[in-house]
Amino acid sequence: MSNEKELKDIAIALISQYGEDAEAVAMLRAAEYAAELNNEEWLKWEKVVSFINTIDQSPHLDG
Repeated sequence: MSNEKELKDIAIALISQYGEDAEAVAMLRAAEYAAELNNEEWLKWEKVVSFINTIDQSPHLDG
């Protein structure tokens, strides 16, 4: 499983690239893995969604 820093970096990259749509992009990716029954990747992307929400609620944390 990916480490926490890697997942935060993915979240920040998605926010940089997609702005307000970053959460939707991450949720779509999570849904793709869930549909494939790939639990490890699904959980990874669920955590990315969580980090995006945290960063959105506390913009000063996004580095």
